[in-house]
Amino acid sequence: MANDGKIIISVHCDVIWNAAHVKFVRKRRRRYYEGNLDNVVCVGAVLRSVMPRVRDRRVKFYFTNAEETNMLGAKKVMRREGRALYIPIDVTQASRNSDVNVEWMQHLNKKVLKKVLGRIPKLKVGFKTGHPDETRIYGTKYPTFSLTLPLKGRMHGKSRVSFWKVKRFGLSIVEILRRIRMNYDKICEFKERS
Repeated sequence: MANDGKIIISVHCDVIWNAAHVKFVRKRRRRYYEGNLDNVVCVGAVLRSVMPRVRDRRVKFYFTNAEETNMLGAKKVMRREGRALYIPIDVTQASRNSDVNVEWMQHLNKKVLKKVLGRIPKLKVGFKTGHPDETRIYGTKYPTFSLTLPLKGRMHGKSRVSFWKVKRFGLSIVEILRRIRMNYDKICEFKERS
């Protein structure tokens, strides 16, 4: 069956800075998250908006550790799952006006991916590369790219993002996964074994 490959969603949970705190602020009819948001807001978005809506049994979710140090979590996931499309979910400072940013594309047909994501109505997708993440590990063998949430402020310090932007990010990931599933074989470029 075409387009039936695995998709692995990887969200890192580790934070190593002393300033590791997040607060929800309501001020003058605005709601936003503030603090060291890497990667707390993405964990929340995946748990709240993505996992309950994804019905595809070939999509697996992993919450990993050691992204901020030695990437041990990503290495374990890759050994366990093998051949798949890997999509880390993280935050970024790149492409701040976008709803979603795509970073670190490897072993993919980039033109097809951009075309597929460009056809999602009312979704502003950026394609700027920011801080490296688990794609360094996954990209050694398998197709990978990051879906990142653009933040204001310092990524590894005090940052800020609107409540609605986080919610839209989570819902956008659901639609992106649906579109990727429909075009899986056109997007992924697996290396042949020697």
